[in-house]
Amino acid sequence: MKISRNSLNWWIPLFLLLMTGGNESRLARAANQNSDHQLAVLDRDPPKYLTDRNFRRVLVQPFSASWSNVGIRAILQRIQSTQNISIILDRRIDPSLKLTIDTQNLSLEAGLEKIASEAHAQIGIVGSNIYIGPAQAVANLMTLLELKQEELQNLSASRASLKSRVLFLSRKKTFHYQDLETPAEILKQITDAYQLTLTDPKQIPHDLWANGSLTAVNANQALSLVLIQLGFTFQWEQQGRQIQLEPVPEIVTIKKTYQPRKGSVSALITQLKQAFPDLTVVPSGKSITIQASIEVHEKIEQLLNPTKTLRSPKPVNADAVPIQRRKFTLRVKQVPLLAIMNKLEQSGIEFDYNASQLKSAGIDLNKLIDVTVKDAKPPEFFDALFSPLNLDYQIQGTKVILTPK
Repeated sequence: MKISRNSLNWWIPLFLLLMTGGNESRLARAANQNSDHQLAVLDRDPPKYLTDRNFRRVLVQPFSASWSNVGIRAILQRIQSTQNISIILDRRIDPSLKLTIDTQNLSLEAGLEKIASEAHAQIGIVGSNIYIGPAQAVANLMTLLELKQEELQNLSASRASLKSRVLFLSRKKTFHYQDLETPAEILKQITDAYQLTLTDPKQIPHDLWANGSLTAVNANQALSLVLIQLGFTFQWEQQGRQIQLEPVPEIVTIKKTYQPRKGSVSALITQLKQAFPDLTVVPSGKSITIQASIEVHEKIEQLLNPTKTLRSPKPVNADAVPIQRRKFTLRVKQVPLLAIMNKLEQSGIEFDYNASQLKSAGIDLNKLIDVTVKDAKPPEFFDALFSPLNLDYQIQGTKVILTPK
């Protein structure tokens, strides 16, 4: 039987278990000596990871941790158990890769991004799972997910009787797999659950995987998370009742159409070409068509809709206190408001505003202001800060949302 390099780390401890007759104390000592080689356990209890809103909430929570010369799988397993989330490490990343990581005052998502970057990888959020894989695999996966979802939507629109089938494929399910299970066995779980036929399953290479979970995923997401690691995607066939495997194309793109919100089509093309020189833009009447990865489309959306621009993750102060529970003392003369805001951010206060909206209202955050308050409650303090610039504010936890009056 052929054993892959990634599987070898799991066979060695299993072999020790057989040779020692299950001497748990001896194995425990061996495991402590090398925490990167975890024992293969064939009957683990299924974990109950966070899903949906609770999963998204924990990703923005403060996260601080340090590891020195520890294998990436051991690091991720620790995070899974302490943060109660599903993390899927692509089989092509060496699980014993030693990392030295220090993540202080970051959000959990930013911390995972840092860990992935140290392994020359990226993260993708799929369902209630963090997928960590090669950069190109992550880009392809996110685009393929969008493509497959479009295919199902088109299938649903083609015939009323198929809406229930597409709805069934869209239901969220969770799939657990044990140590030493094969991709074929995992795929069978998924296809059985969604009443799917997999044509030519012999294409699936033999491999042995460490335990994991596909948490709160639909059929498209579950299939894609497994197949992307094997270099495969699939086609929906037989009205959503069968899938045909096919290799992931070298370049995965999706077509989207855009219309200028202001100005002409030619002005929109010029704007996009300046930002994305290699982009192929096809004009069609009052709109344009672009074939690109979902990552590029997201950047285009951010460029065309500044209010939706995603900000890079900021450090999170683990000791941040809700604003309403604070008191403020400040005495400054002729200091830019933005400088005061930057100082407040260091104490865990976040400011959320649309820079374009403020500019249109003639508001300049660099305007010099005077503030003198002592033991002031939040309303008194923020009135003193923002009234000179004719700004409204709303307090939510540790966040202040700014809008023109």
